[in-house]
Amino acid sequence: MRTSPKPKEWGALQLPVFPPGDFLRDISLILDSAVVFYSSLLTVFMYREWRNNQFRKVLDIQFGWIIFLLGMAVNRGSFVLSDFYFTIDPLNTVFIKLGYIGLILALSAFFFAVELILPYNTKHVFFGAGLIHTGLAIILPRAWLEIVAASIAAVTLIGVMLFLNFTMKNTSGDVRKSIEIIVAGFLLGYFGFIFAGDLAYYNLGVGFYIAGEASLVLGLVMFGYGSIYSPALGELDWQQQLVQLYVIQDGGLLVYHHEFEKDIELDEVLTAAGISGVQTLLKEITRSETGLNNLSIGDFEILFSHSVSFTSVLIAKEPYNVLLAKLREFTSTFEVMFGTIIQNFEGSLNEFSSARELVASLF
Repeated sequence: MRTSPKPKEWGALQLPVFPPGDFLRDISLILDSAVVFYSSLLTVFMYREWRNNQFRKVLDIQFGWIIFLLGMAVNRGSFVLSDFYFTIDPLNTVFIKLGYIGLILALSAFFFAVELILPYNTKHVFFGAGLIHTGLAIILPRAWLEIVAASIAAVTLIGVMLFLNFTMKNTSGDVRKSIEIIVAGFLLGYFGFIFAGDLAYYNLGVGFYIAGEASLVLGLVMFGYGSIYSPALGELDWQQQLVQLYVIQDGGLLVYHHEFEKDIELDEVLTAAGISGVQTLLKEITRSETGLNNLSIGDFEILFSHSVSFTSVLIAKEPYNVLLAKLREFTSTFEVMFGTIIQNFEGSLNEFSSARELVASLF
């Protein structure tokens, strides 16, 4: 709890909500400590994963989650110290403020990373709101901190739900399943955080407070499970990596072509012929029956997905795993839709015009 019951004050001494040795006090301390432990554990694990990722960026969403979890550890750790150990001012107020400032700063960093990939043109309004709330937590007296916390909680819910809604719409397969777990974990942890606060305690009672702390722990566990087993949490900016898509008949003829970036000039017919020739040459040299999966040329990565009578080729800026998975899904569906037409292909590209809807649905 961030404040103490007003009826029990001895001068400057502010008594903790739970007296020493109280069973509920011990449960609360265990749950709060569990939040600190799991947040710290996830921070270390995700940092190691991010550090080993060859595509890592300081401003990517994975690093944003790391900072958020670190802020959560600082927040609950500071509150443990203020609630159970340093119950007398000025240290009590110092740790309370530190808890709020740590979490709000972490949220600000997370918002900055999220707004770089969101398509909603938010102009970093959430990042700005985080900085404003950080300033308020620093300068306002202790009595106002609960209002600051309630305000940033509302901003957080809106911002994170926009992000999760975006990722749900732009992921599929295993990535989507992991995002669904992350969504459930975040919502459970969010409402747990709300109930594990002074306002809920004094208005709803200790039962809701303990339930809130338990929900916060469970939400973190679910969030960690979804994050750790997500195959592409750091690849949520995959749409920004798309350049061009080709479908090439085994004989080297271009069947279908789609441009994702209009400002990159490539002759699609020559590019398709060149890709087919290089693939055939390397296939003969390596005596491989399956063909290429990935080829790096200059600033571009060329991803391949093979079918019986054609090859799908995606030119991208980074060889993300999520892009290869989407390319394979595109190839499988394209074969079902146009497999017979490709086998009897006579040069008319109009027969594949409906493939635009398939591209739009997957990419």
